[in-house]
Formats: sequence, C-alpha cells, structure tokens
Amino acid sequence: MSQKQKIEILWSELTLIENINDRRVLIHSDVKNKRPKYEILAKDDPYRFFELLGGDKSEINSNNWAFEYTYEDYIEENDIEYDPEQADGWDLEGKSIEHANDTGHWYVTGTCVIEGPNNIELEFEFDYCDGLLDRIIGTPYNENEHGNNGILF
Repeated sequence: MSQKQKIEILWSELTLIENINDRRVLIHSDVKNKRPKYEILAKDDPYRFFELLGGDKSEINSNNWAFEYTYEDYIEENDIEYDPEQADGWDLEGKSIEHANDTGHWYVTGTCVIEGPNNIELEFEFDYCDGLLDRIIGTPYNENEHGNNGILF
C-alpha cells in the first residue's frame, strides 16, 4: 500500500466518525500515544485536519512577536563603538519591542484551541503574512513547539 493510499484511508476513517466530540477525543488520545496513527494527517493537510475537528478561523487569537534586537544589532546598525556599560544595561525585551514598532517589522501568529469533552484541548498555531492568515504551523502533535517565535508584545 502506498503512502498516499494510507493517508486516504485514514482521512476516510476520521471522516466516518460523525460526532465531532468523538473525533476530538480520538485525536487527543492519539496525540498522547507513543506511535500516533493520525499525525500523518496533520502533516498532510493541517487545515483540513483543523476543520475536521471543528476548528473555526474566527476563534483564532493573534499574537505579535518582536524579533530579538540585541545590543550588537544596535551598534552594527548605527555604526558606533561598543560600550560595555550600555551593553550591560541593554533591555533586550524593551528594545526589541521598540525596534519592532519603529521599523514596523514583526512576526504575527495566531492560536486556536479546540475544546472537547473532559477538558480536552487541541491547539493549533497559525502563521500570518501581510496581515492575512497564511498557513498552519502547529498542530496538537507538536504543541510543545508553539509560541516560541520571539518576544511577545
């Protein structure tokens, strides 16, 4: 059986489960499994996977992330000499946010948590480009990697 056939069979299996809460419970259990069966679907078509679990784009909460702006970046950008005193007092978080606001350059992501019975939560993370939803960059299968995109502001 080819990989593509296996994926289609898994999509069919998941689609045949009519009760959305049953799907959510199944995926929650699968995420906890050491050898997850449905992870391949989240990788194959994360948006379809999101929708199949009842995800709703209107429930996405967006987050702005400033890229780290270090003292070294500052001195290079302004072509000035290194000052150890100024370097020691550098407020990485504050200066990064200030630089993001000044330049208008930051990263935007969004998260959506799909809730199910028994306090089940399945989190998805989205990427935005030019203010528009671009793609899903995180699924419940890699939830521990979500939200590590710079300095949140």
